[in-house]
Amino acid sequence: MKNVIKLTIIACVVVLLAACASNSGEYVLTGKLQNCNSTYGVIRTTPSFSDETKWDTVRIAADGSFRYVRSFDEPLFSFMVIGDRGFFQLFLINGTTKTLEADLNVPGNYRMGGDLENAYAFQKKQGAALSQISEATYTSFEEMQQAISALRDSAEKELATISNETFCRISRQEMESMFLLYRTTFYDRLRDRNMPANVDADYNRYMLDDCDIATSENLANGLLSYYLAWCGLYREANGGNDPFQYQMDVACEKIKDTTLRTNAILAILRDFFGGEDKHGEAEAVYAKANKLLSDSMRQAWLREVYTTFMKLRPGAPAIDCEWSDVQGKTSRLSDLFGKVLYIDVWATWCGPCCAEIPYLEKLAEHYKNDARLDIVSVSVDADRGAWEDKLAKDKPRWKQFLQGNFTSLYNINGIPRFILLDKTGKIITVDAPRPSDPEIISWLDEKLK
Repeated sequence: MKNVIKLTIIACVVVLLAACASNSGEYVLTGKLQNCNSTYGVIRTTPSFSDETKWDTVRIAADGSFRYVRSFDEPLFSFMVIGDRGFFQLFLINGTTKTLEADLNVPGNYRMGGDLENAYAFQKKQGAALSQISEATYTSFEEMQQAISALRDSAEKELATISNETFCRISRQEMESMFLLYRTTFYDRLRDRNMPANVDADYNRYMLDDCDIATSENLANGLLSYYLAWCGLYREANGGNDPFQYQMDVACEKIKDTTLRTNAILAILRDFFGGEDKHGEAEAVYAKANKLLSDSMRQAWLREVYTTFMKLRPGAPAIDCEWSDVQGKTSRLSDLFGKVLYIDVWATWCGPCCAEIPYLEKLAEHYKNDARLDIVSVSVDADRGAWEDKLAKDKPRWKQFLQGNFTSLYNINGIPRFILLDKTGKIITVDAPRPSDPEIISWLDEKLK
Protein backbone atom coordinates (compact mmCIF):
# COMPACT_ATOMS: atom_id res chain seq x y z
CA MET A 1 0.00 0.00 0.00
CA LYS A 2 1.52 3.28 -1.13
CA ASN A 3 1.16 6.85 -0.02
CA VAL A 4 1.54 6.08 3.66
CA ILE A 5 3.25 9.18 4.84
CA LYS A 6 6.29 8.41 6.92
CA LEU A 7 6.29 10.10 10.25
CA THR A 8 9.49 11.86 11.22
CA ILE A 9 9.49 11.30 14.96
CA ILE A 10 10.80 14.29 16.88
CA ALA A 11 10.85 14.44 20.63
CA CYS A 12 8.06 17.01 20.97
CA VAL A 13 5.48 16.25 18.28
CA VAL A 14 2.57 17.74 20.17
CA VAL A 15 2.50 20.22 23.03
CA LEU A 16 0.69 18.24 25.66
CA LEU A 17 -1.40 19.64 28.45
CA ALA A 18 -2.69 18.04 31.57
CA ALA A 19 -6.42 17.62 31.93
CA CYS A 20 -6.63 18.41 35.61
CA ALA A 21 -7.90 21.15 37.87
CA SER A 22 -5.81 24.26 38.35
CA ASN A 23 -3.66 24.81 41.40
CA SER A 24 -4.38 27.69 43.73
CA GLY A 25 -2.54 30.95 43.35
CA GLU A 26 -0.94 32.51 40.29
CA TYR A 27 1.93 31.69 38.02
CA VAL A 28 4.72 34.26 38.33
CA LEU A 29 7.63 34.68 35.91
CA THR A 30 10.25 37.40 36.38
CA GLY A 31 13.46 37.85 34.50
CA LYS A 32 16.31 39.87 33.10
CA LEU A 33 17.42 39.70 29.47
CA GLN A 34 20.75 40.98 28.22
CA ASN A 35 21.15 42.42 24.71
CA CYS A 36 17.37 42.57 24.25
CA ASN A 37 16.10 45.01 21.64
CA SER A 38 12.44 43.97 21.90
CA THR A 39 9.87 45.74 24.07
CA TYR A 40 7.76 42.63 24.52
CA GLY A 41 7.91 38.85 24.46
CA VAL A 42 5.26 36.38 23.31
CA ILE A 43 4.03 33.42 25.33
CA ARG A 44 2.69 30.75 23.01
CA THR A 45 0.50 27.87 24.15
CA THR A 46 -1.66 25.27 22.46
CA PRO A 47 -4.71 24.06 24.41
CA SER A 48 -4.97 20.34 25.01
CA PHE A 49 -5.31 18.43 21.74
CA SER A 50 -6.36 21.53 19.85
CA ASP A 51 -5.19 23.15 16.64
CA GLU A 52 -5.75 26.59 18.13
CA THR A 53 -2.63 28.41 19.30
CA LYS A 54 -3.12 31.01 22.03
CA TRP A 55 -0.88 34.04 22.41
CA ASP A 56 -0.08 36.31 25.32
CA THR A 57 2.44 39.15 25.66
CA VAL A 58 5.02 40.13 28.23
CA ARG A 59 6.21 43.75 28.49
CA ILE A 60 10.01 44.08 28.59
CA ALA A 61 11.54 47.21 30.14
CA ALA A 62 14.43 49.12 28.61
CA ASP A 63 16.89 47.41 30.98
CA GLY A 64 15.64 43.94 29.86
CA SER A 65 13.63 43.18 32.99
CA PHE A 66 10.07 41.85 32.94
CA ARG A 67 7.37 40.43 35.18
CA TYR A 68 4.52 38.17 34.06
CA VAL A 69 1.70 37.12 36.38
CA ARG A 70 -1.28 35.03 35.30
CA SER A 71 -3.69 32.42 36.60
CA PHE A 72 -4.44 29.54 34.21
CA ASP A 73 -7.39 27.17 33.93
CA GLU A 74 -5.01 24.24 33.55
CA PRO A 75 -1.26 23.70 33.72
CA LEU A 76 0.55 24.17 30.43
CA PHE A 77 3.80 23.34 28.72
CA SER A 78 4.51 26.49 26.76
CA PHE A 79 7.16 28.72 25.16
CA MET A 80 8.29 32.32 25.48
CA VAL A 81 9.56 33.87 22.25
CA ILE A 82 11.59 37.10 22.02
CA GLY A 83 11.67 38.18 18.37
CA ASP A 84 13.83 35.73 16.44
CA ARG A 85 16.59 35.63 19.06
CA GLY A 86 15.07 34.01 22.13
CA PHE A 87 13.10 30.77 22.59
CA PHE A 88 12.51 29.53 26.13
CA GLN A 89 10.48 26.60 27.39
CA LEU A 90 8.04 27.35 30.21
CA PHE A 91 5.94 25.31 32.61
CA LEU A 92 2.89 27.46 33.38
CA ILE A 93 1.70 25.97 36.65
CA ASN A 94 -0.33 28.06 39.08
CA GLY A 95 1.33 28.61 42.43
CA THR A 96 4.90 28.49 41.10
CA THR A 97 7.40 31.33 40.79
CA LYS A 98 10.29 31.34 38.33
CA THR A 99 13.12 33.58 37.20
CA LEU A 100 14.62 33.69 33.74
CA GLU A 101 18.09 35.02 33.00
CA ALA A 102 19.42 35.00 29.45
CA ASP A 103 21.82 36.70 27.05
CA LEU A 104 20.08 36.91 23.67
CA ASN A 105 23.45 37.09 21.95
CA VAL A 106 24.06 33.51 23.12
CA PRO A 107 21.22 31.36 21.67
CA GLY A 108 20.06 28.46 23.81
CA ASN A 109 22.06 29.55 26.85
CA TYR A 110 19.67 30.56 29.62
CA ARG A 111 19.04 29.83 33.28
CA MET A 112 15.64 29.16 34.81
CA GLY A 113 15.62 29.50 38.60
CA GLY A 114 13.05 29.50 41.38
CA ASP A 115 10.43 26.77 41.76
CA LEU A 116 10.95 23.71 39.55
CA GLU A 117 14.52 24.67 38.69
CA ASN A 118 15.44 20.97 38.53
CA ALA A 119 12.42 20.29 36.32
CA TYR A 120 14.01 22.20 33.42
CA ALA A 121 17.12 20.07 33.61
CA PHE A 122 14.95 16.95 33.67
CA GLN A 123 12.92 18.07 30.64
CA LYS A 124 16.04 18.83 28.61
CA LYS A 125 17.58 15.47 29.45
CA GLN A 126 14.30 13.68 28.75
CA GLY A 127 13.91 15.36 25.38
CA ALA A 128 17.38 14.20 24.34
CA ALA A 129 16.62 10.64 25.47
CA LEU A 130 13.31 10.56 23.56
CA SER A 131 15.07 11.82 20.43
CA GLN A 132 17.65 9.07 20.80
CA ILE A 133 14.93 6.41 20.84
CA SER A 134 13.18 7.97 17.86
CA GLU A 135 16.36 7.95 15.78
CA ALA A 136 17.71 4.54 16.82
CA THR A 137 17.62 1.50 14.54
CA TYR A 138 16.14 -1.47 16.37
CA THR A 139 16.37 -5.05 15.13
CA SER A 140 13.04 -5.94 16.76
CA PHE A 141 9.99 -4.48 18.46
CA GLU A 142 11.09 -6.13 21.70
CA GLU A 143 14.42 -4.31 21.57
CA MET A 144 12.61 -0.98 21.28
CA GLN A 145 10.27 -1.97 24.11
CA GLN A 146 13.28 -2.62 26.32
CA ALA A 147 14.70 0.83 25.49
CA ILE A 148 11.33 2.42 26.34
CA SER A 149 11.11 0.52 29.61
CA ALA A 150 14.64 1.57 30.60
CA LEU A 151 13.89 5.23 29.84
CA ARG A 152 10.65 5.10 31.82
CA ASP A 153 12.46 3.63 34.84
CA SER A 154 15.21 6.25 34.75
CA ALA A 155 12.65 9.04 34.31
CA GLU A 156 10.66 7.84 37.31
CA LYS A 157 13.78 7.96 39.50
CA GLU A 158 14.39 11.57 38.51
CA LEU A 159 10.72 12.57 38.83
CA ALA A 160 10.83 11.28 42.39
CA THR A 161 13.22 14.15 43.18
CA ILE A 162 10.78 16.78 41.83
CA SER A 163 8.19 17.76 44.40
CA ASN A 164 5.59 19.39 42.15
CA GLU A 165 2.97 16.71 41.49
CA THR A 166 1.40 18.61 38.61
CA PHE A 167 4.66 18.82 36.70
CA CYS A 168 5.31 15.14 37.27
CA ARG A 169 1.83 14.26 36.03
CA ILE A 170 2.05 16.20 32.77
CA SER A 171 5.62 14.96 32.21
CA ARG A 172 4.45 11.36 32.50
CA GLN A 173 1.58 12.10 30.11
CA GLU A 174 3.94 13.58 27.54
CA MET A 175 6.37 10.69 27.91
CA GLU A 176 3.71 7.98 27.59
CA SER A 177 2.24 9.71 24.52
CA MET A 178 5.64 9.61 22.87
CA PHE A 179 6.03 5.93 23.76
CA LEU A 180 2.66 5.22 22.17
CA LEU A 181 3.83 7.07 19.07
CA TYR A 182 7.04 5.04 18.82
CA ARG A 183 5.19 1.75 19.23
CA THR A 184 2.39 2.55 16.80
CA THR A 185 4.76 3.71 14.05
CA PHE A 186 7.26 0.87 14.40
CA TYR A 187 6.22 -0.28 10.94
CA ASP A 188 8.03 2.75 9.49
CA ARG A 189 11.24 1.19 10.82
CA LEU A 190 10.31 -2.08 9.14
CA ARG A 191 9.62 -0.29 5.87
CA ASP A 192 13.01 1.41 6.07
CA ARG A 193 14.54 -2.06 6.09
CA ASN A 194 12.24 -3.27 3.27
CA MET A 195 10.53 -5.70 5.63
CA PRO A 196 6.81 -6.59 5.54
CA ALA A 197 4.42 -5.19 8.15
CA ASN A 198 3.70 -8.64 9.63
CA VAL A 199 7.30 -9.79 10.11
CA ASP A 200 7.58 -9.07 13.86
CA ALA A 201 5.30 -11.26 15.98
CA ASP A 202 5.68 -9.11 19.11
CA TYR A 203 4.71 -5.99 17.17
CA ASN A 204 1.71 -7.73 15.61
CA ARG A 205 0.55 -8.90 19.02
CA TYR A 206 0.85 -5.39 20.43
CA MET A 207 -1.04 -3.73 17.57
CA LEU A 208 -3.82 -6.33 17.41
CA ASP A 209 -4.37 -6.93 21.13
CA ASP A 210 -2.82 -4.20 23.28
CA CYS A 211 -2.81 -0.90 21.39
CA ASP A 212 -5.72 1.39 22.33
CA ILE A 213 -5.92 4.17 19.80
CA ALA A 214 -9.68 4.73 19.79
CA THR A 215 -9.58 7.99 21.74
CA SER A 216 -10.07 11.62 20.80
CA GLU A 217 -6.51 12.38 21.90
CA ASN A 218 -4.97 9.77 19.63
CA LEU A 219 -7.18 10.78 16.75
CA ALA A 220 -6.02 14.38 17.20
CA ASN A 221 -2.40 13.23 17.33
CA GLY A 222 -2.79 11.37 14.04
CA LEU A 223 -2.09 8.00 15.63
CA LEU A 224 -5.41 6.52 14.59
CA SER A 225 -4.54 7.12 10.95
CA TYR A 226 -1.19 5.42 11.45
CA TYR A 227 -2.80 2.50 13.20
CA LEU A 228 -5.32 1.99 10.40
CA ALA A 229 -2.54 2.32 7.81
CA TRP A 230 -0.69 -0.49 9.58
CA CYS A 231 -3.87 -2.59 9.54
CA GLY A 232 -4.00 -2.25 5.77
CA LEU A 233 -0.33 -3.13 5.38
CA TYR A 234 -0.77 -6.10 7.74
CA ARG A 235 -3.70 -7.30 5.69
CA GLU A 236 -1.71 -7.06 2.45
CA ALA A 237 1.32 -8.79 3.95
CA ASN A 238 -0.94 -11.69 4.96
CA GLY A 239 -2.29 -12.08 1.45
CA GLY A 240 -5.46 -10.01 1.78
CA ASN A 241 -6.78 -8.21 -1.28
CA ASP A 242 -9.03 -5.68 0.41
CA PRO A 243 -6.87 -3.69 2.88
CA PHE A 244 -9.11 -0.62 2.86
CA GLN A 245 -12.26 -2.60 3.59
CA TYR A 246 -10.33 -4.29 6.36
CA GLN A 247 -9.39 -0.86 7.74
CA MET A 248 -13.05 0.12 7.83
CA ASP A 249 -13.91 -3.14 9.61
CA VAL A 250 -11.25 -2.41 12.23
CA ALA A 251 -12.48 1.16 12.68
CA CYS A 252 -16.07 -0.04 13.19
CA GLU A 253 -14.97 -2.74 15.62
CA LYS A 254 -12.56 -0.72 17.75
CA ILE A 255 -14.02 2.79 17.75
CA LYS A 256 -17.26 2.98 19.68
CA ASP A 257 -17.65 6.77 19.56
CA THR A 258 -19.79 7.59 16.51
CA THR A 259 -18.05 10.86 15.64
CA LEU A 260 -14.55 9.38 15.94
CA ARG A 261 -15.56 6.35 13.91
CA THR A 262 -17.00 8.51 11.14
CA ASN A 263 -13.86 10.67 11.05
CA ALA A 264 -11.70 7.56 10.83
CA ILE A 265 -13.74 6.18 7.93
CA LEU A 266 -13.49 9.51 6.11
CA ALA A 267 -9.70 9.45 6.56
CA ILE A 268 -9.58 5.92 5.11
CA LEU A 269 -11.66 6.99 2.11
CA ARG A 270 -9.51 10.07 1.45
CA ASP A 271 -6.46 7.80 1.35
CA PHE A 272 -8.16 5.26 -0.91
CA PHE A 273 -9.57 7.74 -3.41
CA GLY A 274 -6.54 10.04 -3.29
CA GLY A 275 -3.90 8.15 -5.18
CA GLU A 276 -3.20 4.64 -6.31
CA ASP A 277 -4.77 2.74 -9.20
CA LYS A 278 -7.11 0.70 -6.98
CA HIS A 279 -10.05 0.86 -9.34
CA GLY A 280 -10.75 -2.87 -9.12
CA GLU A 281 -11.63 -2.42 -5.44
CA ALA A 282 -13.39 0.91 -5.80
CA GLU A 283 -16.98 -0.29 -6.30
CA ALA A 284 -16.89 -2.56 -3.23
CA VAL A 285 -15.24 0.12 -1.07
CA TYR A 286 -17.79 2.68 -2.21
CA ALA A 287 -20.75 0.39 -1.49
CA LYS A 288 -19.50 -0.46 1.99
CA ALA A 289 -18.62 3.14 2.87
CA ASN A 290 -21.98 4.43 1.63
CA LYS A 291 -23.73 2.19 4.17
CA LEU A 292 -21.43 3.33 6.98
CA LEU A 293 -21.91 7.06 6.28
CA SER A 294 -25.42 7.98 7.35
CA ASP A 295 -25.07 11.74 6.87
CA SER A 296 -26.41 12.87 3.50
CA MET A 297 -23.70 15.51 2.99
CA ARG A 298 -20.95 12.95 3.54
CA GLN A 299 -22.69 10.53 1.21
CA ALA A 300 -22.80 13.27 -1.43
CA TRP A 301 -19.08 13.89 -0.92
CA LEU A 302 -18.43 10.16 -1.30
CA ARG A 303 -20.38 10.01 -4.58
CA GLU A 304 -18.36 12.94 -5.93
CA VAL A 305 -14.93 11.54 -5.08
CA TYR A 306 -15.94 8.07 -6.29
CA THR A 307 -17.15 9.45 -9.62
CA THR A 308 -13.94 11.44 -10.08
CA PHE A 309 -11.82 8.45 -9.08
CA MET A 310 -13.45 6.21 -11.69
CA LYS A 311 -12.86 8.86 -14.34
CA LEU A 312 -9.13 8.49 -13.57
CA ARG A 313 -8.87 4.74 -14.10
CA PRO A 314 -6.17 3.40 -16.47
CA GLY A 315 -7.32 3.60 -20.08
CA ALA A 316 -9.78 6.43 -19.43
CA PRO A 317 -9.34 9.69 -21.35
CA ALA A 318 -7.40 12.30 -19.40
CA ILE A 319 -9.50 15.14 -18.00
CA ASP A 320 -8.59 18.26 -19.94
CA CYS A 321 -7.75 21.47 -18.14
CA GLU A 322 -6.26 24.93 -18.53
CA TRP A 323 -3.01 26.20 -17.03
CA SER A 324 -0.56 29.03 -17.63
CA ASP A 325 3.17 29.20 -18.34
CA VAL A 326 5.72 31.53 -16.77
CA GLN A 327 4.91 34.22 -19.35
CA GLY A 328 1.25 34.08 -18.35
CA LYS A 329 0.11 32.42 -21.57
CA THR A 330 -2.87 30.10 -21.11
CA SER A 331 -2.92 26.68 -22.76
CA ARG A 332 -4.53 23.28 -22.27
CA LEU A 333 -3.32 19.83 -21.31
CA SER A 334 -4.72 18.50 -24.58
CA ASP A 335 -2.33 20.76 -26.51
CA LEU A 336 0.46 18.37 -25.45
CA PHE A 337 -1.19 15.17 -26.68
CA GLY A 338 0.86 13.31 -29.28
CA LYS A 339 3.62 12.34 -26.86
CA VAL A 340 3.69 10.28 -23.69
CA LEU A 341 3.41 12.79 -20.83
CA TYR A 342 5.17 12.32 -17.48
CA ILE A 343 3.49 14.94 -15.27
CA ASP A 344 5.05 16.17 -12.04
CA VAL A 345 2.63 17.84 -9.59
CA TRP A 346 4.58 19.94 -7.09
CA ALA A 347 4.94 23.22 -5.18
CA THR A 348 7.85 25.44 -4.18
CA TRP A 349 6.95 25.04 -0.48
CA CYS A 350 6.90 21.23 -0.65
CA GLY A 351 10.21 19.81 0.57
CA PRO A 352 9.75 16.29 -0.88
CA CYS A 353 8.72 17.88 -4.21
CA CYS A 354 11.87 19.99 -4.37
CA ALA A 355 13.95 16.96 -3.41
CA GLU A 356 12.80 15.32 -6.66
CA ILE A 357 14.01 18.20 -8.86
CA PRO A 358 17.61 16.93 -9.26
CA TYR A 359 16.21 13.56 -10.36
CA LEU A 360 13.86 15.29 -12.79
CA GLU A 361 16.87 17.09 -14.24
CA LYS A 362 18.63 13.75 -14.79
CA LEU A 363 15.47 12.33 -16.33
CA ALA A 364 15.12 15.32 -18.66
CA GLU A 365 18.75 14.93 -19.72
CA HIS A 366 18.30 11.21 -20.37
CA TYR A 367 15.24 11.73 -22.62
CA LYS A 368 16.19 15.07 -24.20
CA ASN A 369 16.52 13.50 -27.66
CA ASP A 370 13.56 11.14 -27.33
CA ALA A 371 10.63 12.54 -29.32
CA ARG A 372 8.22 10.08 -27.68
CA LEU A 373 8.23 11.65 -24.19
CA ASP A 374 7.54 15.06 -22.65
CA ILE A 375 8.21 15.86 -19.00
CA VAL A 376 5.77 18.41 -17.60
CA SER A 377 5.75 20.07 -14.18
CA VAL A 378 2.50 21.52 -12.84
CA SER A 379 2.83 23.77 -9.80
CA VAL A 380 0.02 24.12 -7.25
CA ASP A 381 1.55 27.29 -5.76
CA ALA A 382 -0.92 29.97 -4.75
CA ASP A 383 1.94 32.49 -4.82
CA ARG A 384 2.78 32.97 -8.50
CA GLY A 385 5.77 35.13 -7.59
CA ALA A 386 7.35 32.35 -5.51
CA TRP A 387 6.89 29.95 -8.42
CA GLU A 388 8.43 32.37 -10.92
CA ASP A 389 11.37 33.04 -8.61
CA LYS A 390 12.01 29.31 -8.23
CA LEU A 391 12.00 28.77 -12.00
CA ALA A 392 14.28 31.76 -12.53
CA LYS A 393 16.73 30.26 -10.05
CA ASP A 394 16.60 26.62 -11.19
CA LYS A 395 16.16 27.19 -14.96
CA PRO A 396 14.49 23.81 -15.63
CA ARG A 397 14.75 22.45 -19.17
CA TRP A 398 11.28 20.89 -19.33
CA LYS A 399 7.78 22.36 -19.59
CA GLN A 400 6.48 24.30 -16.58
CA PHE A 401 2.89 25.33 -15.85
CA LEU A 402 0.93 26.89 -12.99
CA GLN A 403 -2.29 25.00 -12.36
CA GLY A 404 -5.78 26.32 -12.71
CA ASN A 405 -7.89 23.51 -11.22
CA PHE A 406 -5.66 20.52 -12.03
CA THR A 407 -5.52 19.15 -8.48
CA SER A 408 -9.30 19.18 -8.03
CA LEU A 409 -9.89 17.57 -11.43
CA TYR A 410 -7.40 14.81 -10.62
CA ASN A 411 -8.44 14.43 -6.97
CA ILE A 412 -4.92 15.12 -5.69
CA ASN A 413 -4.77 15.41 -1.91
CA GLY A 414 -1.02 15.20 -1.47
CA ILE A 415 2.15 16.05 -3.35
CA PRO A 416 4.49 15.21 -4.94
CA ARG A 417 2.41 13.23 -7.38
CA PHE A 418 3.41 11.87 -10.77
CA ILE A 419 0.99 11.00 -13.57
CA LEU A 420 1.62 9.23 -16.88
CA LEU A 421 -0.56 9.71 -19.99
CA ASP A 422 -0.14 7.92 -23.31
CA LYS A 423 0.31 9.78 -26.59
CA THR A 424 -3.42 9.70 -27.32
CA GLY A 425 -4.22 11.40 -24.01
CA LYS A 426 -5.41 8.31 -22.14
CA ILE A 427 -4.42 7.63 -18.56
CA ILE A 428 -1.71 5.05 -17.98
CA THR A 429 -1.55 5.76 -14.25
CA VAL A 430 -2.32 8.65 -11.91
CA ASP A 431 0.24 7.35 -9.43
CA ALA A 432 3.47 6.88 -11.38
CA PRO A 433 6.87 6.19 -9.76
CA ARG A 434 8.92 9.18 -8.66
CA PRO A 435 11.98 10.32 -10.63
CA SER A 436 14.11 9.20 -7.66
CA ASP A 437 12.89 5.61 -8.07
CA PRO A 438 15.93 3.53 -9.14
CA GLU A 439 13.74 1.74 -11.72
CA ILE A 440 12.15 4.87 -13.23
CA ILE A 441 14.01 4.76 -16.56
CA SER A 442 13.33 1.07 -17.19
CA TRP A 443 9.70 1.65 -16.15
CA LEU A 444 9.31 4.57 -18.56
CA ASP A 445 11.07 2.71 -21.37
CA GLU A 446 8.55 -0.11 -20.97
CA LYS A 447 5.64 2.36 -21.21
CA LEU A 448 7.16 3.97 -24.32
CA LYS A 449 7.14 0.74 -26.33
